[in-house]
Amino acid sequence: MIIRGIGLDSSAEIAFQSHAHTDHFVSGKVIVSTKATKFLSHLKKGGFYKTYDFGKAFYIGDYKAKLYPAGHMLGSAQIYIKLDEFSLLYTGDVKWFKLRTAEKAKFRRADVLVIESTYGLPMYNFPTPREAEKKLIAFVEQSLDKGKTPMLYANQMGKAQELLKILDLHGYSVRVSREILKVAKVYEKFGIKFRNISKEGEVLISGFKNQISFNGVHSSGLFVSGFGDLKLSNHADFWELIRIIETVKPEKIYTRYGYAREFARILRGLEYDAKPLEDVLFSGELI
Repeated sequence: MIIRGIGLDSSAEIAFQSHAHTDHFVSGKVIVSTKATKFLSHLKKGGFYKTYDFGKAFYIGDYKAKLYPAGHMLGSAQIYIKLDEFSLLYTGDVKWFKLRTAEKAKFRRADVLVIESTYGLPMYNFPTPREAEKKLIAFVEQSLDKGKTPMLYANQMGKAQELLKILDLHGYSVRVSREILKVAKVYEKFGIKFRNISKEGEVLISGFKNQISFNGVHSSGLFVSGFGDLKLSNHADFWELIRIIETVKPEKIYTRYGYAREFARILRGLEYDAKPLEDVLFSGELI
């Protein structure tokens, strides 16, 4: 999305990048982000990043702006822009509930809200992170009791570090892939410490594709995702999205990603002025 020449998780001369997952990478003469997003992104890509602290006012192009925590992963940010005619809040990927390794999301009122809709259907009603954490530990304990090695599959940037921290707090040592370890070292630069990484770890964490060799270990696997076996998601579920909208109180809503069309239709049924962003961009309508 590009508005007034500013890319929002889209490449432009001046671009805002909400977080460090590769599907949100942008290019531009200047990329605006948090410092953590810059460091994490530089594990995989270059680019000139201009970083800002949460809540600090700055100019992006000709417009005054602030970054607010999105709660999705370390350094993930929303951007609030005060345009000439209205204020805009762009969430990027967002989470209402506090995760162990991400800053707690903060939402402010805005005239226009552009919100993700990855899980924008009522069927997506996840346990809270703490409820999911209890299920995770129960799985680990049951696997170990059966003489199996717990194997957790998760996104190697963000989700894997969340699992690492949870297991650290509960006293479990963990063996991780090289990619997860690289990301964890960046997290530690920002104060998220892991004392449980070990080559002999009793729990294994691996990415979806780059699986750790079992070396003959009898394992018990769990896919951790909003779309997986354990619903420990770093995205807002449907009901979290509704709470965000009720907090922001926008006059207009544009939905992006995932179930954007379906979510916009539901919001219109709730008497919000809502459209999928794709339709607006395709029609050439100005936000």
